[in-house]
Amino acid sequence: MTITFNLFVQKVPLTFESIITKLEINPKAHGLIANMKALLTSDELRCEFMMRIPYKPSGLNIDALLDEMRDEQLQSNPMSDDAFLDMYMLNPLQALRSYFLHSVVLAHIERIQQWGVDVNDIVKLKRMESNKHLNDVLERLYPK
Repeated sequence: MTITFNLFVQKVPLTFESIITKLEINPKAHGLIANMKALLTSDELRCEFMMRIPYKPSGLNIDALLDEMRDEQLQSNPMSDDAFLDMYMLNPLQALRSYFLHSVVLAHIERIQQWGVDVNDIVKLKRMESNKHLNDVLERLYPK
């Protein structure tokens, strides 16, 4: 059954809706779905994800695989700091999603503005540890 599905996955483009249905993810699992959308940005990544997911996965299995793939993508195909800074000027939300490969919401942008966080400080912390999440970076930059 797995082999048949894997062959099917390679021939038919996968949508997030089909992945959610196949994995029986509750549509109310907004955080998990948002993280999937932030990371699985191409049909190739969605296919790879489906080929690596265990049969009848739990939410923890899905989340663990997303973290593993996120780390791999950040190591093998990171967004350059300059590209991030350029994109941040035009679309901060999308820039942060692409840079961190994780779910980012408007509240993150509002927090950055309210706290007076310099985007260059975000880049410095991300450079120190490439797989850091935005929440961790903001926590370190929070004015105490």
